[in-house]
Amino acid sequence: MTIRNIFKLHILIIVCLVVSSQLALAAGIKERMKQRLPVIADLKAKGIIGEDNKGYLGFVTDTRAQEGVIAADNKDRKMIYTHFAKQQNTSLEVVEKVQAKRKAERAKPGEFFQNPDGSWHKK
Repeated sequence: MTIRNIFKLHILIIVCLVVSSQLALAAGIKERMKQRLPVIADLKAKGIIGEDNKGYLGFVTDTRAQEGVIAADNKDRKMIYTHFAKQQNTSLEVVEKVQAKRKAERAKPGEFFQNPDGSWHKK
């Protein structure tokens, strides 16, 4: 085996490790988000939280129930949005704006979403 072939093999191994670690990370995020979903759905149904104008969860009222859950979900969302931005060769802000619009459109009746001007509205 030549040095050039050994080098190619090492590069291939590194690429495989990076891809597999990204897949594992994505699977971890998805699982964490699925586990938080019942709490988030309950808070949305109670009108405590809603989808803000940047694609994250925001508090509609002064009640700060389950702040840790909300913060963790927003952290995972930001990781996903950052990945989308890199993948699409665009800015995080563009992805956030698109996701905010998408999430507002998908809000269930009675849930809150935030308009671009910062005002909260019940669907």
